[in-house]
Amino acid sequence: MGTVLIDHQVVLEHYPVANTKNPISLSRYQVGGPVPTALAFLRRMGVGCQFIGKWACDGFGQQIQDDFVREGIDFRRSIISPDSFAHTGFAHVWIDQQTGDRTVAYSRGTCGHIDPHEIQGEPLASQRLLHLDGWSAAASTKIAQQFQANGNLVVLDAGSPKPNLDQLLPHVTLINCPERFCQEYFGHSDNHRAAVALLDMGIKIVVFTAGARGAKLFTADQHCVQPAFPVRAVDTTGAGDVFCGALSFGLLQAWPLDRVLRFAAAAAALKCRQLGNRDALPDRAAVESLALTGP
Repeated sequence: MGTVLIDHQVVLEHYPVANTKNPISLSRYQVGGPVPTALAFLRRMGVGCQFIGKWACDGFGQQIQDDFVREGIDFRRSIISPDSFAHTGFAHVWIDQQTGDRTVAYSRGTCGHIDPHEIQGEPLASQRLLHLDGWSAAASTKIAQQFQANGNLVVLDAGSPKPNLDQLLPHVTLINCPERFCQEYFGHSDNHRAAVALLDMGIKIVVFTAGARGAKLFTADQHCVQPAFPVRAVDTTGAGDVFCGALSFGLLQAWPLDRVLRFAAAAAALKCRQLGNRDALPDRAAVESLALTGP
């Protein structure tokens, strides 16, 4: 469950200087959002997925539905706003052709928030893992509590601290967040201290990512460090979403956590080699090959 929006990707030869005009090398639209991209990756891994989100009955909303149909993602429990003035969230993504770095300006739209009463039904017995982005905290907490009560896994791709995050954290199995989360949430940059604090809240696994500097994983009795796999980056958009989707996949396989972390780092690296949130998604054989042979 989480946010879904439409990305307008614009590839530029280099970032523009203010008050100048610059040609666009490539322009395309794609479905974005941490959870939808993670689910698309999981579908590549052969995992059945269902998405709960909310969008408007507009052109962007139809693009979202078409994408889910193509990817085989069940969205029957999602909510389509009946408000004729509502609009689906969107983002402008500027990609530097030289480095693959991107800058994002976004609007969450007017109807993306999900209220708890809009979540209909209990999780099915076959649903083993809940993947969240932290938005719609009350609804996220409601469904996380249901999964936790059933003994299932809850993965949170935190990104940045969201409103009312405190109520959700005690129901999370694994939290994945960038290193800057420490400063934004705890007011300091000490990964180890932050990990201990998150583990004390009841979270079982804490992962901090640092882009090209790799990732760290903490549990109550384990600390893993995974360097990033060196690749020539074409587009880093969605790499973190793929990374977290790969963490979810590894948990579903019940792998040792060092293998889970390495698999996730390899998946994110491979995604960066191509443009887009769908065409660039690697298959399992490619990810496992890089995880096995990479440095």
